[in-house]
Amino acid sequence: MIVAIEGASAAGKTTWCRRYFPDHVSEAPETIAAPDLFANPAEVGQFWVNHAIESWQKALAHEREHRIAVCDGDPFHLYYSWALWKSGALTPELFDIESALYREAFNKQQIGFADHVLWLDVPGEELRRRAQADSTRRRRRHELYLALVPWVRSWFVIRESLLPGTVHALQDEFRVDELNPAANTHRYDTRAMERMLALIGNPPAS
Repeated sequence: MIVAIEGASAAGKTTWCRRYFPDHVSEAPETIAAPDLFANPAEVGQFWVNHAIESWQKALAHEREHRIAVCDGDPFHLYYSWALWKSGALTPELFDIESALYREAFNKQQIGFADHVLWLDVPGEELRRRAQADSTRRRRRHELYLALVPWVRSWFVIRESLLPGTVHALQDEFRVDELNPAANTHRYDTRAMERMLALIGNPPAS
């Protein structure tokens, strides 16, 4: 079973993962040699989709070894470029490029839907306070990331409508080990991916 921990920047996803699942699949380190977000969209998209595929493969390896793999962030990361577009931070070009790359990866079963997503919800002012107090991370563009939160939340609401029972609020008493794996057909369900893209405004491939 693969479980992704999601929420806004500074919501405490990494802290939660380190506390309850030290052997989790980590998010990209700040030191990663990634192209700047506002660089060539083809380069940015290819880099991050490749990284997402690597994260998914690590999750599969964790799952085989430990039965449960917990990821700091959903490896199927298309929601990020979608939120950047919908919030007005970027044109849709990066999202269009990543959509095509993720379609290909889904068709090849190089990446898929996590069995469950746990959403860690924190009020905006508390997120700002935490980001300012966090001396261990740079938290670049934090206000930009805050503007993405409503769109990212909407993405997972849409996912839940398509894959009911797979998105949950992460409360203190939540027990990951009480979750059940999703149906095998869910993981690489390209039809669900196409329906999701249609619902968020991107037409399915012909």
